[in-house]
Amino acid sequence: MFKYEFTAKFIAKVLAVSLLIVLLLSFYFIKSNKEIVYVDSVKLFDGFVMTKEMKKVGEKEFNSRKAVLDNLYATLQNPETSEAVKAQLMQEFVRGKEEFHQFEQAFISEESSKIWKRIKSYSSEFSKDKDYKLIIGSNSQSNVLFADDEIDVTDDLLIYLNKKYEGLN
Repeated sequence: MFKYEFTAKFIAKVLAVSLLIVLLLSFYFIKSNKEIVYVDSVKLFDGFVMTKEMKKVGEKEFNSRKAVLDNLYATLQNPETSEAVKAQLMQEFVRGKEEFHQFEQAFISEESSKIWKRIKSYSSEFSKDKDYKLIIGSNSQSNVLFADDEIDVTDDLLIYLNKKYEGLN
């Protein structure tokens, strides 16, 4: 009878230890298997090489159009300019300023849309490569109130995006 109790206790201990090991391994694999991750959307957008290139293109056109407006404004401020010419230049200046703002808004909207389309395309490939099921975009005004730094893949995705964009990946 003593042998039977010893065997039952032994089996119970082995089962308890085995269960503990299984639970610990399950927890490890669940924790290390990051299927849901997040990125800092602002950092991603600003760090993307395509964004930097589009900003340079936009600044060139922006500065060119601004120079025309600055010249009109300088002529308007010149005391030697007649009132009749000033009236005509003022109309041109107002029209030019409106066109300038429309260009600025359209450029930002169109280029941002192109950039996000590319980011989404590359992010899809990145997700497949890393076996991620969901990448949540986050920024300071987002709905994500907390995310552990362990699941932040912003830097990894940014490196991937830039290599892909430059044809290195």
